Amino acid sequence: MLNFVALTKKRIKIMKKILFSLFALMAVMTVQAQSICGTWRMMQPVVETAEDGSFSAMTGTYTFNEDGTFHYALELTESSEPAPTMAMEIATNIEMKGTYVLEGDKLTLTPNLDTYNAEILSLSMNGKVADNPMVKSQVKNMLNSAEFKAQFAEAETNTVKVTDSMLEMNDGERALTFTRFATIQN
Repeated sequence: MLNFVALTKKRIKIMKKILFSLFALMAVMTVQAQSICGTWRMMQPVVETAEDGSFSAMTGTYTFNEDGTFHYALELTESSEPAPTMAMEIATNIEMKGTYVLEGDKLTLTPNLDTYNAEILSLSMNGKVADNPMVKSQVKNMLNSAEFKAQFAEAETNTVKVTDSMLEMNDGERALTFTRFATIQN
């Protein structure tokens, strides 16, 4: 009987160690998964200027949910080459949802193109706000074309660094820095 009690006590100690290790592992995994949860806004817009004077500027917002889903909103402004008669600037908003997996410092985003939505925010010609239905229709058709959507279709893996307030995503070509939106409570 004494051996049985000693053996049982020994097993209980081992079980406690295993359970403690499992709880610690689960806590680390939860903290890691939750560390990216929240809404993140790009710190500075990414601006690219062409030799002809045209440019594009983009800024984005990610919301990462605890259930492994994300929502992405991209604000994109495109400007044509400055011209004496017709310079055009179009601001658009593109949104989509998807799923994400964070493993260590690797974040894989898998978009769901069924949730893709693109809208024109504004159109200006020669610096004046314009309401040209034909141009808006052409741009909206281009934004919703299969060719344009295809650039968002594939899963991408980024190397990330996450702190309480900053998220850096690096796809190997470019690093983008996001700041966490704070929740204000009364």
